Amino acid sequence: MVYRPNTIARGLVSRSTKTIAVIFPDILNPVFGEITTGIIKTANENDYDVFLCITNWDKDKERHFLDAVQQKQVDGIIINFVDDNNAKFLESNPIPAVGFESWIASKKICSVSTDNYRGGYLAAEHLKEAGYTQPAIISGPVSSAAAVERNKGFAQGCVDLLLDFDESRIYTGRFDISSGYELTKTLLQEHPDTDAIFSNNDVIALGVLDCLQEKGIQAGREIGVIGFDNIRFSGLRQIQLTSINQPKYGIGKILADQLFEQIQNNKREAFPRRTLLEPSLLCRMTTKKD
Repeated sequence: MVYRPNTIARGLVSRSTKTIAVIFPDILNPVFGEITTGIIKTANENDYDVFLCITNWDKDKERHFLDAVQQKQVDGIIINFVDDNNAKFLESNPIPAVGFESWIASKKICSVSTDNYRGGYLAAEHLKEAGYTQPAIISGPVSSAAAVERNKGFAQGCVDLLLDFDESRIYTGRFDISSGYELTKTLLQEHPDTDAIFSNNDVIALGVLDCLQEKGIQAGREIGVIGFDNIRFSGLRQIQLTSINQPKYGIGKILADQLFEQIQNNKREAFPRRTLLEPSLLCRMTTKKD
């Protein structure tokens, strides 16, 4: 007979199950995959296992997982909130926790993210420098703190740089290829003068590029396209997508490091930190007119 230790029973003795939970909305998005890789490597270096939960952007699933992982007596939680009420629920529980892009949802839990506002502003600056004048946004859902901050930064950049942009040029959908494709079709019907598109992430941008190719429109030369995240696919020769880069693996490591700091101190931080990492621009062919 092979002996397998019961982690919950072990936790009753040591007050630790040597397990943390990661609750993310979407594992198909390469951003979450790379962040999770950083978390898992750091967890393993600390002799911890990771219990991964995917909500598929469903607030009820998120609440279910919050209940479930606490019943399993995990030592801490890393989460990207889908719902503000779930953030309030976690605030009321003393378990160590760190949020990815969670500062808008909760200022009582430490948050780590790229400076999404700055990233949006960088996108507007680049489009101006590249010679585009009438940009639009293909956005993720308004429930996403990242989408909201990226749009705010981009809009402010357009105002400061005198680009022809207003809220009628913001098209809101999901963080997926089909949403990028469908919203681009609608955008070009309603605003045929559009000469640049800021996509809230690179996955959306792939849908944008697909729509432009279908219509015989050259990305870059006729309509500039810029994404956000700099996922690995973006640099492929067939794609060459200009993108705002965020240090995804590094974010995962910082999330885990901050969580383990709380676990070692056996309490959540009294004065939660907001850690903002600087984004950078990677210019490729989709924003080159020549």
